[in-house]
Amino acid sequence: MSKITRLLVSAVLATIFGIVVVPAAARAEDPGWATCSQQSVPVFLSASNPTKYVVEGRLCLRSDNASRNQTIQLMVAGITYDQNLFNSSQSPNTNSHVFASTSRGYSTFAIDRLGTGLSQKPAPELLTVQSHAYVVGQIVQALRAGTIGGRAFPVVVGVGHSFGAAILQYLAGTSTVSGTIPNYLVLGSFLMTTYAPTVTLFANSLYAATSDPKFAGSGLPAGYITTIPGTRDDLFLYTPGVETAMPAYEESVKSLATLTERTSIGAARTPAVTLAIKVPVIIVVGQYDALFCHEPSGLTCADATKVKAREAANFGPKACLSTYVVIDAGHAYGLHIKGRDAYNATNTWVDQYTFSGTKDVNGCVI
Repeated sequence: MSKITRLLVSAVLATIFGIVVVPAAARAEDPGWATCSQQSVPVFLSASNPTKYVVEGRLCLRSDNASRNQTIQLMVAGITYDQNLFNSSQSPNTNSHVFASTSRGYSTFAIDRLGTGLSQKPAPELLTVQSHAYVVGQIVQALRAGTIGGRAFPVVVGVGHSFGAAILQYLAGTSTVSGTIPNYLVLGSFLMTTYAPTVTLFANSLYAATSDPKFAGSGLPAGYITTIPGTRDDLFLYTPGVETAMPAYEESVKSLATLTERTSIGAARTPAVTLAIKVPVIIVVGQYDALFCHEPSGLTCADATKVKAREAANFGPKACLSTYVVIDAGHAYGLHIKGRDAYNATNTWVDQYTFSGTKDVNGCVI
């Protein structure tokens, strides 16, 4: 039986379940050049919902680099990922964004979104791109105020991957609350046009979280989902571009998602949202991202110029759009052999905006 047929058959599997907090997979070692600590951040899902939830994240601080110590990178992962995506224990000097950014002198805060990792698990129908954006806005405010870890950061860089990028994009294009929008956005693996056959394959790879060996017996309620074992390499990895141990590692650290997250993601792609973004943006994508790139269909990700041509009309002049393509990489580009190339490129972009670049009237580095 082919993998696609297996997905189509397995996708119908589901169970009905109750609610608990699911422990995250083992974390990577903290980089030796940063001071890291677990932080718990109380948040609300909306202005009208009085229930308080807790987001967990790993704060890694650098204070010894004068040019970068006013800036923190807030890292938000996508569907079926948590903060492990940004701090891989598999070859961290190559695959960990936290290692790359802290070695450059930046501080980082990699979070488990609500519903993932160590963070609380609300009723799944409450988790949407809109509610996550509201939560991330509160975290941005807290980082600026110094209420996370006791140190204030005037400059916050939003670093998102896939659904995490959608959250940041939606936040930047819609929020009117002071201090909630990051100064700069690194939007990874999230383009305006998808390749429909792979999106269908992805939908067919999802099933009830409690049907999965990793989450069996967790008691999570209906609506929490994850990927069927053995499906992630085709979806998220370009296997010629990863170490042989990476597919098994990537499966071992997979996390959760909800049905409402998937159905709400389109809100981040509306022109009213993207054209309203007024902070500089860099879009990063793997050359062989199966969800967004398919040369025969005209969905090219061959190089940065071609990706910019695909995306430029969706952003206004104050977004100062830049693009970067990770060669020989798939959707989870940071887990590939050339992941460090992506991190170095985005950190160089952040350098230019935060302390070294000359800017034009729109705030774009020239």
